[in-house]
Amino acid sequence: MSNILILGAGAMGTAFAYPCSDNNHKVSIVGTHLENDLIEELNTNHFHSGLNLKILNTIKFYKYEMIKEVFNINPDLIVIAVSSKGIDWISNELKKNLLNKKLPPLLMLTKGLSISNNSYELLVDKLTRLLFQKGIKNINLSAVGGPCLAAGLANRVQSGVVVASKNIETAIWLKKILTTDYYRITTSTD
Repeated sequence: MSNILILGAGAMGTAFAYPCSDNNHKVSIVGTHLENDLIEELNTNHFHSGLNLKILNTIKFYKYEMIKEVFNINPDLIVIAVSSKGIDWISNELKKNLLNKKLPPLLMLTKGLSISNNSYELLVDKLTRLLFQKGIKNINLSAVGGPCLAAGLANRVQSGVVVASKNIETAIWLKKILTTDYYRITTSTD
C-alpha cells in the first residue's frame, strides 16, 4: 500500500483517486485555495458536483489550509491535478512544504503548453524548470497521457493511458500500483 497525495480536488484529481483507492492505497486530496467550498461540500455530502457522483469514503479531502499537515504524512507519490495556470502554485507549494525533505516521485495529470522565452514549453518541462530554479534538483516527474475523461474514470469506464517518464523504472512502478481492470496503463520514456 502506498500513500498517495493528490493536489487538486477538481474532476480529474478526484476521479484519479478511484484507481488509487481501488488498489488499496491511502489517498489524500488537498484542494487549492480556490476549492475550499468544494472541499466543504465533499466532506459534508460526499458528493462531487463536477463529476455528479457520490464519492468513495476511502478518499480523504483537505482544505488548502491543511496542506502542511498533509505533506507531513510523507507521501510515496504526489499527483498533480490542477489547471495549467496552477503549475506555478504547485512549484511554490512543493518548495515550501518539502523543506529539507526528499521529493517523492511526481505524477502530472495536468496537460498543456506554456510559453517561456517566446517558445512553447510542455507543462512537465515548465514544472521541472520552476522546481530546479527553486533549488530542487532530484526531480522524478512522470506524466499521464491519453484519452481518459474524468467522469469515465470515476465511473470505472475502461480507459487506456500512457505513463511517460525519463525514468522507466518509475513508469513501471506507477503502472504496477495504479493499473486496475478498468484503468490500463502502458509505459514510455517519451
